[in-house]
Amino acid sequence: MLHQLKNYIKHCLKSFHLHGIHSPFVFTLEKKCLRDKTYYEQYDAIRRFRESVKNNHTILHIEDYGAGSRVFKTNERRVSDILKYNSSDRKSAEMLFRLCNYFNVSNVLELGTSIGIATHAMALSGAHITTIEGSPEVQKFAQSQFEKFNLDKVKSVCSKFDKFLSNQLGTTYDLIYIDGHHDGMATINYFNACLKLSHKDTIFILDDIYWSRDMTDAWNQLCQHANVTASIDLYDVGLLFLRKEQLQERFYIKL
Repeated sequence: MLHQLKNYIKHCLKSFHLHGIHSPFVFTLEKKCLRDKTYYEQYDAIRRFRESVKNNHTILHIEDYGAGSRVFKTNERRVSDILKYNSSDRKSAEMLFRLCNYFNVSNVLELGTSIGIATHAMALSGAHITTIEGSPEVQKFAQSQFEKFNLDKVKSVCSKFDKFLSNQLGTTYDLIYIDGHHDGMATINYFNACLKLSHKDTIFILDDIYWSRDMTDAWNQLCQHANVTASIDLYDVGLLFLRKEQLQERFYIKL
């Protein structure tokens, strides 16, 4: 917690306002997407999807391949608790929808489905989503939710991330969302493995970049990666871009 608090203060001090951003690409992204105050009708669908599991007390067994939980002491968890502690909140889900909508993405890869809150939000943009979940009971529950809400453009796969990535050839994604494991070295490895699935305009989103010291170290390393030209630190998540038109630069934006 001390690590997160210290870095939140640093983030606030480093954050730019619109007039401090000299990249036209990032300036427009912040103004027209990240800070977009439009109320989209898809936000109602996001709310309904969240409410459908808010009082669901089904207990799922979690196969945790990552850094573990700071809240739960066992691997048996209620769906309602997963929503509360381990899923994208409403504002984050809305932002994921806006990003997919703003960039008009067609194909999304998500590493870490959980109960499908972020998956659902991104799917509302009309994109095809391939979402990977390593825990069989969680994947099965999320799949049932996707079917209940008629999300026919979502492909749900139960697999460890590294196994899935090692078998992918010829597919490229417009947006890759890494939201699982929460281990710094693993995150770097997933990013490098995903590069072969990317193109020059692919957006990478990394969740929980200040979750731990090693996650923050991984984020800092990836911001300096040879393929990364622009990074945007939103504190809760980080965005990485491979656009060759941009000189490598880091941006800090407080929403």
